[in-house]
Amino acid sequence: MPNISSETVSSVIGDIYEAAHDHTAWLRAIENLRRMFDGSKACLVRVGPNLQLSDSVAANTDPEFTTRFIDEFADEPNVLKDAVMAAPVGLIYSDHALVGHERLRATRFWNDWMAPQDMYGGLACKLLASGSSSWFFDVQRGRNQTAFDAADVKLFRAVAPHIRRSVEIGRKVQTTQALASTFSRLPFGIILVDEHQRIVTMNDAAEAVLAQSGSGLHQRSRHLVADDARSAKMLERLISDVCACSDGIAPGLGGDFLIASRSNSSRPMTLSVSVSPFPRDRTHTLPLEPCAVVLVRDMTLDLPAGFEKHLQNLFCLSPRQAQLAALLSSGRTLKQAAADQGIKFSTARSNLEEVFRRTGTHQQSQLVALLKSTHPLGKAQ
Repeated sequence: MPNISSETVSSVIGDIYEAAHDHTAWLRAIENLRRMFDGSKACLVRVGPNLQLSDSVAANTDPEFTTRFIDEFADEPNVLKDAVMAAPVGLIYSDHALVGHERLRATRFWNDWMAPQDMYGGLACKLLASGSSSWFFDVQRGRNQTAFDAADVKLFRAVAPHIRRSVEIGRKVQTTQALASTFSRLPFGIILVDEHQRIVTMNDAAEAVLAQSGSGLHQRSRHLVADDARSAKMLERLISDVCACSDGIAPGLGGDFLIASRSNSSRPMTLSVSVSPFPRDRTHTLPLEPCAVVLVRDMTLDLPAGFEKHLQNLFCLSPRQAQLAALLSSGRTLKQAAADQGIKFSTARSNLEEVFRRTGTHQQSQLVALLKSTHPLGKAQ
């Protein structure tokens, strides 16, 4: 192994941690690792079911060749994959030592996948296992290169924990981003505020509510405020109560109230507001300040876009039955719904009986209550 400076190692480790927060940086990090180890190939790979091209990060790859491998070989028995799956997380190994030199080179996997890519001997680390999938980092040397020596193994042992930690951080970042995306798609507002009603964060639905002139609830200088005095006082009291945990005294439980807008807006809103404590994780070095979660929902008879299709899929209704159910949910009587659909009242009654059967309800009020409770949580696409 050539002499590697501490500056080079530090730079590569920096690349590794940058990739934890920006998955597009993994390609550069893997390539720099390959160069540092003077390898012919290096990759970060998931092994397990339903492999895709994106499950491998490697520089200078042939996407067509990789896709063919996935299509032809991924589900075949593979002694190296089986050994990696069975190995403990954190294990640093030589692929030949893990399964045996002769045994590995007798496999189709080595002859049709590794050898054509000049992968004649590698060092690897199992980074993570989750369910039936495992992730590992692997660096290889080619047919005409010297094998990895003790100095290479020592360097690999120093770098591998950073790769493993970066992968773990990256998964947490992905999970956080996925949760943030989910919260942003919810059809009701979620606002996190501190004890002074300063808005820490909120989702898209909350921003939309606060931006409407007729909502009765707004943000002013990044603070959550209510227009009328009664609502403002209630909001302040509940937020203060749930943020008041100190010296082991439990915070308030929060509460609910309505804000009925007195605005002359073309669309005044009646908001249902719920205030509850935000759980504080004391395991972190820098815990978040005491906060309250404020849930805001527009009390309206308007149905979300795509509600008919939602009911059709949920209860296996026909398009006509789903349309009838949606009309009833919006406050129409059966007679009005029949007229809206352009059908006879007797036909509407027959359709309603079938909707009752498929939803397990027995009367119109019960049906409407059930349907309103099934509003989809995501925004319509």
